[in-house]
Amino acid sequence: MLKSRSWVIAGVLLLCGLITGLIIATQLDLPSISTSAEILPPEPIFRIASLPLTKDTLAYTEAASRAFTRVARQVIPNVVSIASTKVYFTEDEGLGGNRSGRGLRFRAPQQFRQLGRGSGVILSADGYILTNVHVVANAQKIAVTLNDNRTFEAKIVGLDPLTEIAVVKIAARGLPAALLGNSDACTVGEWVLAVGNPLDLQSTVTAGIISAIGRQLDIIEDSYAVESFIQTDAAINPGNSGGALVNLRGEVIGINTAIATETGYDMGFGFAVPINLARRIASDLIRKGKVVRSYLGIALQNIDELQARALKLGKPRGVFVDDVYAGSPAQREGMRPMDVILEVDGVPMNRVNQLQTYVASKAPGTKLRVRCFREGREISKTITLAEKEVASQVEARRVHRRSFKDLGAAVEPLSEIDASELGYKGKPGVLVTRVERFSQADDAGMRIDDIITKVNDQTVHNPVEYSRIVRSIPPGEIIIMAVFRSRGTHHLFVTTD
Repeated sequence: MLKSRSWVIAGVLLLCGLITGLIIATQLDLPSISTSAEILPPEPIFRIASLPLTKDTLAYTEAASRAFTRVARQVIPNVVSIASTKVYFTEDEGLGGNRSGRGLRFRAPQQFRQLGRGSGVILSADGYILTNVHVVANAQKIAVTLNDNRTFEAKIVGLDPLTEIAVVKIAARGLPAALLGNSDACTVGEWVLAVGNPLDLQSTVTAGIISAIGRQLDIIEDSYAVESFIQTDAAINPGNSGGALVNLRGEVIGINTAIATETGYDMGFGFAVPINLARRIASDLIRKGKVVRSYLGIALQNIDELQARALKLGKPRGVFVDDVYAGSPAQREGMRPMDVILEVDGVPMNRVNQLQTYVASKAPGTKLRVRCFREGREISKTITLAEKEVASQVEARRVHRRSFKDLGAAVEPLSEIDASELGYKGKPGVLVTRVERFSQADDAGMRIDDIITKVNDQTVHNPVEYSRIVRSIPPGEIIIMAVFRSRGTHHLFVTTD
């Protein structure tokens, strides 16, 4: 009974409280609250981005993926692997390849061989290939391997160390030439792929964006050097040099050349020579064997905030003319020291290397429309580029391979004692007593104390017969030699070039 009366009293008090609250709210004109959602502000201060996995999202992602795979499929056959062999000789004499345990037979200068790896881009169906100077310069032998695993010996057509561009040639036909794009149209943030052979990993494709354009790194040590690299975060490692940087249309827009690194490997900063510059350099090397350089005949400086204020430019812009050389195209058209070049052919010029690259991409005789700032006003001039002979330009050359007698293998008659010591029970054959370093025999893996039993399936009985057979085989042919070694027969494949 008491409990029932208590519940009644509690109910009356609750009802009174609600009525009182409504009266207060009405008198004070307070807003009514109908849902908990109305407590939150209508627009949150921060929004969390989200991309729901819808059919449209999947379609977009798959389309982007197909674009990458299409470009990779198109460009991989256009890029080759380049292996170079450089041989260095010391001044001191040392021991050569002597027969172990049989006394000293000769002394020869010590030789050291350096093997290099790089990449190249096929320019034409008849075998011209674009690469970097540091990949092939001073090489005694250059081997180019195509994507289909065929290998050709290459010859240097020309080198231009001022741009790090080189051209080599192989004797092949019907090659898949790369599609060259327009590097002047590149924009920061654009997707690109790097294709090459880093770390001996053939036909590797990496993806990234163009991180910057017009980079000057000062890695080419020459006052006439032209540096205006495209920077990318697509992974580039040793072996990528000379390979292709391509856009999503499958066009080559740069030749991968350098990396910024403290470890020797990719750290996210790779650099490529713009293809517009590389194309003109390659064209000169192929047609003329050297680069025909254009020049204005002026010394330049970049403009910073201090200079801009002194020149009353308003802000740092243009390129400052430090000097004008006597008899140069610029002097003939009235250019003066302290002029500021603002534009060339309608293109704004704000860095020295940008102007140098633009001039280098033009042939002598080209007329440039130059807009300048002088003494508080803008003026326009037309300057015809002249040809500049650069003393430091390196001519195309190839270090010829040493000629080795009998492929670099010295042999003598096989005695019964030698045959017994080496475990050879046959009768025909000659004993190898010396193998010249870096010779064809050495490259094929021939060793001292090998017993040559056959050359191209012809039995060898004595040194005279061995020399006659070897010298009768035309250059460029591959010789198959059967040799006895370690109580078994091995076959060596020896080139005759």
